[in-house]
Amino acid sequence: MTARRIVAAVLGCALFAPLCGAAFARPMRQKMPDPGKGYKWQTIAKGQGLKPADIKQLGRNKILVTNEAYKQVFTPYIKSGIPLFITSDSLLNAFHVLYEESVLRMENANARKLPEILRFIWNNLEAIDAGMKGKPKLVAAAKRRAQVVIGTALRLLGDKTMKPDNAVATLIDAEVKRVIEAKATMKPKWLGPPDDPTFTALDYSRYRPRGFYTKSDDLKRYFRALSWLQSIPFRLSKDEELLSILMMGNCVTYNRFRNDPSKLKEYHDFFRCYSQFVGVGDDWDLMTAAQVAQNKNDLDPGSLPRKRSSLLERAKNYGRAPAINDQIRFAPEDPTKTAEPNFRIISAYRTPDAILFHRTTDLRQFERPFPAGLELCAALESSWARSKLEYKDKQKLLATIDRCRASFEGESLYCRYLDCLAALLDKPEPDAPEFMTRDSWQIKSCQTALGGWAQLRHTWALQAKQTVMYLGMARKPAGFVEPEPEFFARMARFVRDTEGLLRQAGAFTPDTTSLVADLRIAADLIEKKDIAHKGKAALKELSLKEGMLLSKIEWVFWAAKLRPPDDEENIPKFFGKLTRELRQLADQIEKGQVPDSPALKEALKEAAVDVQPLWRRLGDLCLKLEALAHKQLRKRPFCAADEAFIKGYGEVLARIMLYGGNSYLTPNDDAPRVVDVFYNPMSSKCLEVGVGRARAIYALYPLKGGEVLCRGAVMPYYEFQSWTRLTDREWQRLLDSPKRPGIPTWVKSIVAGRELRKPTLKSD
Repeated sequence: MTARRIVAAVLGCALFAPLCGAAFARPMRQKMPDPGKGYKWQTIAKGQGLKPADIKQLGRNKILVTNEAYKQVFTPYIKSGIPLFITSDSLLNAFHVLYEESVLRMENANARKLPEILRFIWNNLEAIDAGMKGKPKLVAAAKRRAQVVIGTALRLLGDKTMKPDNAVATLIDAEVKRVIEAKATMKPKWLGPPDDPTFTALDYSRYRPRGFYTKSDDLKRYFRALSWLQSIPFRLSKDEELLSILMMGNCVTYNRFRNDPSKLKEYHDFFRCYSQFVGVGDDWDLMTAAQVAQNKNDLDPGSLPRKRSSLLERAKNYGRAPAINDQIRFAPEDPTKTAEPNFRIISAYRTPDAILFHRTTDLRQFERPFPAGLELCAALESSWARSKLEYKDKQKLLATIDRCRASFEGESLYCRYLDCLAALLDKPEPDAPEFMTRDSWQIKSCQTALGGWAQLRHTWALQAKQTVMYLGMARKPAGFVEPEPEFFARMARFVRDTEGLLRQAGAFTPDTTSLVADLRIAADLIEKKDIAHKGKAALKELSLKEGMLLSKIEWVFWAAKLRPPDDEENIPKFFGKLTRELRQLADQIEKGQVPDSPALKEALKEAAVDVQPLWRRLGDLCLKLEALAHKQLRKRPFCAADEAFIKGYGEVLARIMLYGGNSYLTPNDDAPRVVDVFYNPMSSKCLEVGVGRARAIYALYPLKGGEVLCRGAVMPYYEFQSWTRLTDREWQRLLDSPKRPGIPTWVKSIVAGRELRKPTLKSD
């Protein structure tokens, strides 16, 4: 009996049906509706459940976002009785699912590297002050500061090997408690006096794990530790802080790695691993400190004035002063400065949107407690967004936005992604349909761009530097492609280059984290359903989703030669053994131990999802959409292969979004994403941006002198103020509650009923 038939026999359902190539099978040609032969889109719209007011609104604007919601963006493209409308939203969402999965794998690897790096620094700090002459109090204070910062990070990671003295241990314990609680806004004494206007307090809520870092305990610990290392400033103007960072820098100089130079490169790569992805660090990091403190002579307290002068000159010549404020502090007196040059052990990365928001909320220039997402669209040269920005001195605001445009022209993937979004906001193609010149389409395009940006910031929730305000004072017919060929062309190039950087960064190395989770989830489900005692009766009670969960460990059946018995009496015994095998295998894999069984070794290799081919498929998808968009604009008919592609778009998209086989039939309800991008300490509120569940969008596409109703999907964009830095799970609960935030006012004119109510989830 084959493995697939075993699972089907045990679980009572056929799973993992082979779909490869199904989307490109050659179906029978089907004609598009002909408006000249009795076709009335209004009748079709009524059949789709649109109300008379919705139909009237659609006829006026030519597009309409509705309350039809889906767990994943690909679902409406799989089930549709009317022509499809392939949106840029759907492609962007697929990109972000794959991108986040790839970055997640890199972060899982980084989470394993960080403890070793910090222990190396901690051990070298033990004797760092040996032989240092002069100013013993300063030397002791600088060493203590370094030990508290490194020790706190190590303890947050779960390290139990370091043995600090009692005084340092007390400080570390207090910091670990505050970081994990993530509630306080205060400045502990060891960081300096609270009346220092350049650093008044730490906002401990910034350490609350968010984004995909909530997926495992290891990632949560890594998030807290890394954000802690990003947040503690070592300012040039303070002798204790400057000496402290130089001490730590000396711990990772070349001399420390004479016996293993490759290890130094490994450490250096860790500190700068995302520079090509996100951009430059906004502050100097430990690797820069290592350059300045190459030997023990560089740690002489008497040399600090010379070091400070040299670093200030370096900042002036190379423009390395911070461009983003992420501290609770008062504004510098110099209106051209953001903050004085300083070090962080690990620097968060400088993003153009963070620079933009810093400048458009600078209380030395503006009276605005929070920025607005439309500012980003205006910076990407959307004339519609520029016309809709509201501020009493609008010209001053626009001038500030224009001065920020240079920061959007970098070579990082982050900047290039924003350049792809800009293609959605420029003037439509000369032969584009008339509805693309209307305000309604500009609104849709701005929502798409901001939804894409929110998903990008979600991926870099930890690595991107956040802006903090200063203290103040059935057979489916074919369809259409969103006619934006330049967008699809830019995305194709961007996807190709992203794949190359991810490959260089090691993101395609098989990651067993999800495998371990699947094994334990399956074991938990077997125990929860008491299959080891109830036997076949419990199997019959499994839902389709639960059956799918068990099918994910199908490979264990044949690799471990576990064959379910033919008689019902032995089924409980079989599942009891299976549960033990699953937990044992999960423990082995987590510890990096390779099973003795050759079959299991091969199965592990096969079970680890290889995402690199998915990146290539995504690139091919972009190129195909570009070609179809050009055909459509030139009014050239689609051939049979084109129609087959459009009909199979949903299934292809699902596979790119990590839904193998036919698992897209029961998609996870995890599409909503949220991230905080700005903090105002005077109101203690964050600006949150995010996307909700995919919503149906109806469009009237011109054809043969009439209009054809087609349907696609968009990812609705939200921006709102929150007292709490929300996790994705909390955001989803908020969306389903009466307290859910409204959509931006400028979006409402293209939404049915002018508001997105609690989503009406369509059945999968």
